[in-house]
Amino acid sequence: MKAQLEKKFNKPIHKLFFIGIGGSSMSGLASMSLSQGFTVEGSDMITSAYVEKLEGLGVLVHIGHAYDNIPVGTDCVVYSAAIHEDNPDMIKATDLGLPKIERSNFLGLFSHIFDKTIAISGTHGKTTTSSMVACLLQYAKLDPSLSIGGSLSEFGGNAVVASKDFFVVEACEYVDSFLKTSHSIGIITNIEEDHLDYFTGGLAQIKESFHKFGKILPSTGLMIAYGDSQDVLDVVKDLACPVVTYGLDPRNDWHPENIEYDKTGKPSFDVFQGKNFYGHYELIIPGEHNVLDALSAIICGDFLTIPVETSISAMACFTGAKRRFEFRGEVNGINVYEDYAHHPTELKVVVDACLNYEHHKLWVVFQPHTYSRTFFFFDNFVDAFAKADYVILNDIYSDREGNDWNIYSEDLQKAIEEKYHIPTVTISAFEDIVNYLTERLCPNDLVLVAGSQTINHVAFDLVKRLKEIHNS
Repeated sequence: MKAQLEKKFNKPIHKLFFIGIGGSSMSGLASMSLSQGFTVEGSDMITSAYVEKLEGLGVLVHIGHAYDNIPVGTDCVVYSAAIHEDNPDMIKATDLGLPKIERSNFLGLFSHIFDKTIAISGTHGKTTTSSMVACLLQYAKLDPSLSIGGSLSEFGGNAVVASKDFFVVEACEYVDSFLKTSHSIGIITNIEEDHLDYFTGGLAQIKESFHKFGKILPSTGLMIAYGDSQDVLDVVKDLACPVVTYGLDPRNDWHPENIEYDKTGKPSFDVFQGKNFYGHYELIIPGEHNVLDALSAIICGDFLTIPVETSISAMACFTGAKRRFEFRGEVNGINVYEDYAHHPTELKVVVDACLNYEHHKLWVVFQPHTYSRTFFFFDNFVDAFAKADYVILNDIYSDREGNDWNIYSEDLQKAIEEKYHIPTVTISAFEDIVNYLTERLCPNDLVLVAGSQTINHVAFDLVKRLKEIHNS
């Protein structure tokens, strides 16, 4: 990586400063840079588990952005897309005349040091699918490197530099960041409207971006595409590489059959390549969406000549990425899970997954993320809660925009109650949410805490409070 940066900036680069270092991708890139021999320092607004891990590795992290954060001797500044030119750290970097590189470009340079980069894209399912691919390669003893959005216990985090053979990267479409990597295998899990604060041209602009993503693949590579979506099929036309489709429809190149669920929603299924039986698989993570994510990983493994028996075993022991339908505890028959879902389609599929889990009543706690997403997908969010028994909404969390749409969680609450007659409340304080639940939960109820930001604290605090009540 030092050679890549030196080539880009025409000078040796030894000391990096990361602005926004606490993000999942930024923190991963910071730890990867440490393994490449760089000296690393950074800043972020708040502390987090990612920040604490970096500090444990000896990285100095400044909490709060300030003009004096960047030290003398810094050679290059790496910043995330959420950081603007008026950020105090950015102003200091400009005043010092330091080379600056945005996160996606930095990740793109990293991809050049590996023989094969496997890039997993899509509106939903990127983290789980990239985690499955990484774990499959690890199980097959291929020693992959990775940079993904969720932490994996098998790798001790979300970013690792191991061998130079394979690099598994979660490829996000936001601000076209996935066009910066040099990948030879691509996966598109689905395409829907999202990030409309950037994709102002809507679905047409999004599809154009995904088509450019596919165009990066060489003729010797492979595109693995979700064939049940016409939008996905549209963007994989005229690529230089072969395209393999997968989905529930048996007309795809690969499809599952005989999907069954146990009482905790865990699926088993048969995989068919065309009309030929390929193998019987079992997962320990629930939901039909995870069957599809696993299928794309299985296809990737087959392309890399990983034996069927190996992929069967790898999928059977895959426990999931952090914050993807992650079990937080059981007290008095009450089961608590949390999930990263923040788009209405993601929310709907995880609610559907809960329905395969034996329970009494389903409580969904949700923290919307960004005003624009809540506004543009308002009706879809309302419909995502249709099968819940009770809904608790937290205030909209937005870290990159103001409320130009005059939208509030109370608007969602009213619409859910009017359309589906589901008891719904809006509660701002996490502690009050926990109190509300502990006063109303019954044995065998199932609680899903969903959202991409800080709402996951409710799941931990709820389990702790229930233990205090029932074990006292």
